[in-house]
Amino acid sequence: MGMIFPNEVEAYNDYAAYAIGKGFGVGKDKVVRNVKGEITRRTFVCNCEGCYASVSDKERKYDRFEVRCSCLAPIKFKVDNGVYEVIECVSEHNYALIPEGKKHPIRCGRMIPDSDKAVLGDMAKSSIRGTSSFKFLPNRVGGSQNLSYNLRDAQNLLQAERSNVISGGIVKVY
Repeated sequence: MGMIFPNEVEAYNDYAAYAIGKGFGVGKDKVVRNVKGEITRRTFVCNCEGCYASVSDKERKYDRFEVRCSCLAPIKFKVDNGVYEVIECVSEHNYALIPEGKKHPIRCGRMIPDSDKAVLGDMAKSSIRGTSSFKFLPNRVGGSQNLSYNLRDAQNLLQAERSNVISGGIVKVY
């Protein structure tokens, strides 16, 4: 407690890195604003926080694995002039955390580094398809096990860039 971060991005990234190391994911939860609209409190929660609304079996088309278990392990920040200070952190979870060999698919940890974003964007501009450019990237980092994201994340990034180009009034197809 008492840790200080210069902004929300740093606070989230540091907590996400801590969470992945421990074996759980992170989600953004509550934001409290003052009269001026400035953020005064921010809460990040375990990705298993909350629970699903009960739905009768007849309404479900297929069974899904229930991952939410009402875990109450948040971290709360007090925000003053854009500086985030930890005021509360609960580290006990009510479920078994993810073991070491299975942590790679945790969503909050699947971030594409800026250098890889640039490579993907340049390859797309050179008319190299997303799957082919994604297959090139593991060679740069010593294997696919060292990538912090998957093919779907790379494809989503490229699609978002295409949408930004189109919405900006410039139609350009990669």
